[in-house]
Amino acid sequence: MSTQNASPPQQSAPLPHPPAASPSGEGRPVAQAAEPARPAPPSRRAVVTATGASALAAGLAAASAAPATALSPGAVPPAAPAGVPPGIDRQAYRTVARAVVVHDEHDRPLVPGYLKIIENGLPARRARPTKRVLVVGAGAAGLLAADLLDRAGHEVVVIEANANRVGGRVKTFRKGGQENGEQPFADPRQYAEAGAMRLPESHPLLMALLKKYDLPRQEFYLVDVDPENPGQRTNRTWIHVNGVRMRRADYEKHPETINETFGVKDPHRTKTAAAILAAALEPAHLLIRGKEGSALVDGWAAVLEKYGDWSMYRYLTEFAGLDTRTVDLVGTVQNLTSRLHLSFVHSFLSAALIAPETRFWEIKGGTALFTDALYRPVKRLVRLDRRAVRIERSGGRVRVHTVSEDCQSGKCGVTEVFEGDEAVITVPFSGLRHVTFDPPLSYGKRRAVTELHYDAATKVLVEFSRRWWEYTEEQWKEALDSVEEGLYEKYRSGRVHDARHLGAHRSVADLGARIPAELKSCFAVFRPATGDDPEAAHVRGGGSVSDNANRFMYFEHAHPMEGSAGGIMLASYSWSDDALKWDAFEDEERYLRALAGIQAVFGRRCEVFFTGRCRTQSWMRDPYAYGEASVLFPGQHTELFPDIPTSEGPLHFAGDHTSVKHAWIEGAFESAVRTALRVHTG
Repeated sequence: MSTQNASPPQQSAPLPHPPAASPSGEGRPVAQAAEPARPAPPSRRAVVTATGASALAAGLAAASAAPATALSPGAVPPAAPAGVPPGIDRQAYRTVARAVVVHDEHDRPLVPGYLKIIENGLPARRARPTKRVLVVGAGAAGLLAADLLDRAGHEVVVIEANANRVGGRVKTFRKGGQENGEQPFADPRQYAEAGAMRLPESHPLLMALLKKYDLPRQEFYLVDVDPENPGQRTNRTWIHVNGVRMRRADYEKHPETINETFGVKDPHRTKTAAAILAAALEPAHLLIRGKEGSALVDGWAAVLEKYGDWSMYRYLTEFAGLDTRTVDLVGTVQNLTSRLHLSFVHSFLSAALIAPETRFWEIKGGTALFTDALYRPVKRLVRLDRRAVRIERSGGRVRVHTVSEDCQSGKCGVTEVFEGDEAVITVPFSGLRHVTFDPPLSYGKRRAVTELHYDAATKVLVEFSRRWWEYTEEQWKEALDSVEEGLYEKYRSGRVHDARHLGAHRSVADLGARIPAELKSCFAVFRPATGDDPEAAHVRGGGSVSDNANRFMYFEHAHPMEGSAGGIMLASYSWSDDALKWDAFEDEERYLRALAGIQAVFGRRCEVFFTGRCRTQSWMRDPYAYGEASVLFPGQHTELFPDIPTSEGPLHFAGDHTSVKHAWIEGAFESAVRTALRVHTG
């Protein structure tokens, strides 16, 4: 869950990636079997393009004997009903729809019961033996499932591949963390998120656990605010595309200034990208708006049936009728470009499940404090540095064969076998691809492990000794002229032609940081060409968008750190192919390129506060994640998802990928409660 928790550009209109529109809506129920036959869409294997659709559906595994959950699909019918394309099981639409709204097979909400379990623990059992349960993976799902099962009296062992931390894709660069304790930044009070960074108030299990562990939190500003008056939103962050730099507030007043640079013509020339996208998504929203219970399940099933085989590009062009230049505008400004070829449903889910008025929070001290809190009650049960490589089932027992990190690097490491009655497997399917199962998993599960798409996401985090993005021009003048008389005017007029002032402000030296001369010389090659610097940003929170390689830039921790005048900037947050292009570089080169990208948007003068202490995270290159999250191809929701969370005998599967809230901690928690309940009562 990275980011997870991935932050969108801030806009008031609904967005395709969180946040966006409301989950309510009016629409038709799923068509019945008597509906006239329709032609089957082309195979995903035959049409591997942005507009391709998938018609190959996975067979539904029979529901295992367990309490009702949102993922109980029922028995596989002998044949598809009349009117349904070959290979499509109509029940799959409702199975996935129930998972979306977290309802059981009777269309009753499961979240109230899950909240009771989080508060009071798993229900009492009658005359059932205590089980030895192996939990594979110590991310958010594994830690919560282990705690629930441990408190219910089961014997639990948690097996974690990482040698020095838990938390999965919840990871904070911080001093004194589990990782190694080293200080990642020049200022020891600074920290930054490699993964999940914002927590929606509309996620009930997440909010309940935040309250339970009494974790300190502060508001995460999706839209920037006035530094002197944080209660006032300003929308002054930048849009920097096609050589035009414009405040978001100004873009809302005059969209044509930017739209015309894409060649967008009437009727969309004078509409913002957010408004164009909101109008395009409205027909899908109408299918679910204002509904509850079975009607809401019907609405989501209709969305899946109608658009489940479509990419976002196909939806925007074929259904919404947008021309390619308008799609390019929307993709660039609304953070869709790199995922246009992926599932429409994935982006629409994020837009529909989080309303625009939703407040977001961040944990003061870092999101890893959350997993620290989950880790404490089960720490005695966790075995670090044990990576599962083979899982066996025989004689009513489960055996998990593991290796240590030394063994993985070709050295003589440690191997260990863990044995139990049942196992909860929270490893992402991208990692499970390299785990051998004996006997093999069912065909549907194996196919999901093989084909489920995991997307790349990369962050580059840059430290500055001062929060210059909050500065006024007067503050800039004072700071720059303290370095060198007249330096403020030199930067403003584009007369600083080299990188000799990199890290030159005295506040950098006060932190014990120093920029070597050879680094300055190297950076001069990456530094943007000279030109007049733009006016001061003067914002707190929010983020800016550019069509340069940085793509999206956010200010970590909208609230100033106590005792620190500096701050961390998420200099680049990119997904999919955009992320893979960053992954080609070594960390140190990423930092220089990211700083240059910041300067292209905000001006070159920020370089005087550069400390040289940066961090970066590529989730695709992470040996235990293999990607940010499961971001599905067209058709995969109904084709693969019904097989993903189903149990295979004593093996149970959890993690955000087994929910439909991919990349969100809430999805991990939903799966943890579901699997713990199944193990406990099964």
